[in-house]
Amino acid sequence: MNNKEVKLARMSRVEGQMLTDTGYNFVIGLVLMWGILIDCLMASLLKRQILSMNYALVLVIYLVGSLGCMFLVYRSTNPALSLLGFTGLAACMGLLLTYYVSAYTYASVSQAFMITGMVTIVMVAAATIFPAFFRKLGGGLTIALIACIVIELIAAFIFRINLTSMDYIIVLIFSGYIGYDWTRAQAYPKTLDNAIDSAADIFVDIVNIFIRIL
Repeated sequence: MNNKEVKLARMSRVEGQMLTDTGYNFVIGLVLMWGILIDCLMASLLKRQILSMNYALVLVIYLVGSLGCMFLVYRSTNPALSLLGFTGLAACMGLLLTYYVSAYTYASVSQAFMITGMVTIVMVAAATIFPAFFRKLGGGLTIALIACIVIELIAAFIFRINLTSMDYIIVLIFSGYIGYDWTRAQAYPKTLDNAIDSAADIFVDIVNIFIRIL
């Protein structure tokens, strides 16, 4: 589903009991914490098992699993199925994150985690205060992200160089996405399913920021 289809689908979801603004945002926060908990547990308790897996296999599981779980999250109007899809998404990302964090010290990982948390809080606050501004960012952020990915691929596979400076740009892009996705979340009917779906959007933004900062 493209961005427009996702938006239309969520705007039409009014099944089930409507949540209050506070309850809706609380569910988003709770689901985000659930995803973070899954990744932390995988990185700490399953580190040895995950690192023993072939990295190419991990990438395949991550890519295929993430796409499948996101499809389930977006397509389902059942909160239980959406939460199941989100849990699978967090687990797939946990596989890749375990590989990343294993290469760094505990202090570096903790610092990256704290910075990511602060960025998230600031962007949610900014989007709450200036929703009109963030609503306009969707198309520009998508174009900027695609451009960055293309540049990184060209640099890596043609020129054989690693553009570390791109990390800063991509952190800025996904920071904008947090504000954009938060603003979109507030525009949807405040149902339990939409809260879970919106949490999935923001979770992907947060993970990408964490990886780039790390």
